[in-house]
Amino acid sequence: MKLEKIADVMIGVFAQRENDPLGENSYLLFSLKNYEEKQNYEELKTNKNLNNKLAKEGDLLFRLLYPNKIVYVDKEIAGKLITSQFCIIRTDKEIFDPIVLKWYLESKNAESELTSKINGSIIKSMSLANLRTLDIPNIDKQEQQKMKKLIALWESEKEISKEILQEKEKLYNFYLEEIARKGEKYGV
Repeated sequence: MKLEKIADVMIGVFAQRENDPLGENSYLLFSLKNYEEKQNYEELKTNKNLNNKLAKEGDLLFRLLYPNKIVYVDKEIAGKLITSQFCIIRTDKEIFDPIVLKWYLESKNAESELTSKINGSIIKSMSLANLRTLDIPNIDKQEQQKMKKLIALWESEKEISKEILQEKEKLYNFYLEEIARKGEKYGV
């Protein structure tokens, strides 16, 4: 089935076009800088009502420029205004779970089809029309629930592994610094 059959797929707002410093409405803008680098959100003032472009918990944000990136909207991102750098994928949760859809869109199977739909040679991007026609497997709702549990388990294991590596790095650095200090003490 096509993505447009299981989700609303809409482009974010062109922020520069909508910016009016004297505007009555104020929105916080989502960007990858906020998400990846934990920077503060920029504010957009406008006289227009852009509530239809606000992220809702459970939405997926798909970056249209290559390399594509998919962000699951959690409580932190919900309520932020989505810019035209992204499109909002709002699934019909009765048909398809957004967590399973995110997994599929990041899978090797989807990657080859997404790559074939990318336009441009210098600046590579995905058109909204091409994204809407992406083939999505028809997965039974009960199977999606099983997949969702497996995805959550894998994400949890990745976090635990990351924490273990960070702790090991601290431990090894401690031992290496101790050895270096002993060498300085004895003039080695």
